[in-house]
Amino acid sequence: MKSVSKVALSAAIVLGMPALFAAAPAAAQKKEKEEAAQLKMSAAYRKAAVEAQEAAKGADLALEETKLAALEALAANPDEKFFAARMRYDLETKKKSNAGRGAALDTLIASGKIAGPDLGNLHFLRGQLLAQDKKYAEALPHYAKARELNANQPDLPLQRAVAQFQTKDVNGGVASLDEAIKAREAAGQKAPENWYKIAVSELYRSGNKDSAALWINKQIAAYPGPDAWRSSLLIYLEQIQAKGVTLDPDQRLDVLRLMRAAKAMGGETDYLQYADVAQRRGLPGEVKSVIDEGRANGKVTKTNTQINQLYATADKQEKAEVPLAGEEKKATAAANGSLAMQTGDAYLGQRNYAKAIEMYRLALQKGSVDTNVVNTRLGIALALSGQKAEAKTAFGAVTGTPRADIARFWSTWMDLPAA
Repeated sequence: MKSVSKVALSAAIVLGMPALFAAAPAAAQKKEKEEAAQLKMSAAYRKAAVEAQEAAKGADLALEETKLAALEALAANPDEKFFAARMRYDLETKKKSNAGRGAALDTLIASGKIAGPDLGNLHFLRGQLLAQDKKYAEALPHYAKARELNANQPDLPLQRAVAQFQTKDVNGGVASLDEAIKAREAAGQKAPENWYKIAVSELYRSGNKDSAALWINKQIAAYPGPDAWRSSLLIYLEQIQAKGVTLDPDQRLDVLRLMRAAKAMGGETDYLQYADVAQRRGLPGEVKSVIDEGRANGKVTKTNTQINQLYATADKQEKAEVPLAGEEKKATAAANGSLAMQTGDAYLGQRNYAKAIEMYRLALQKGSVDTNVVNTRLGIALALSGQKAEAKTAFGAVTGTPRADIARFWSTWMDLPAA
């Protein structure tokens, strides 16, 4: 899976901007003419302004540039410079020149003739232009001013988030994303799932796992279902790998178990990986059950040679296994909890959760075992048997990376209706 990047978030925003002073209804046009009439302009300037406006109605940009340049040369007072800057912005928009639009906006912003939300809109547009040129640090003050002035720009929180992520302000970017999502919800709309994925990815990348877990909750609550779980777990695996952390077979197996419980297994690759890891951990019953499940739901074909070999080997191993009842007795009499843990693993692989719970608790009682592994597995057995409160207690006792992360994912899964 490719990394969920800030570029993906940027792509969700339409950055192309229309002319700042676009064609308006008749009433608005009349008002603009009245406002223009009140501006202090010399007779020569007014004549040149009419010529520039007429040129702007046509498609000849060279003529429009000539007439506007003549108008700008005549601009001697603030009103005249302001009016020329309005026309300059529209012409530079036609020319698709960010530098030209930016200079015109700077003049308009500094003019003092626009205030309140309208001024906020100008700051928003200025920030957009700077962001288009990848000058994110320079864009942020404009976005902040637009927010302060209550600019009427629904995309402001989202675009501010892009700039904050690009300048490594992860917490600020996530807060802006949250604001963008809430704005969408207030408007009766649903934010794209990718926004949640970006927040999760950025938080994991920055090492803020607790906040990442909260955002996974938000993502799955907004987009419940197997796809959300699959993407969330894949993002997690990608991020820890990027940090140089490699899951051992036991850890990977417990992640795959969650993917299976959340019905988030994809195609044959997931089932092959699951069966292979379970085989290496000596759990033939689990190998067979997960392959049977994949075949039943149509995700595993009967012609897959690797999966068929794993199944045949697991079948032979299962038939050769000694009864677990005898292992239970040995585990009870053992000096430490190692055999109890192994027996619990076997029962968990067979989906005999009651016996698995019993053995894991015995392993913790006798000691000399990895308590983080045992508590994770105890939590899984409890969760899959519907004992959520007890499962949360077990998961809460797990510490260290990445075991605590895995336990946290399982706890999150239990909190959702699908569980």
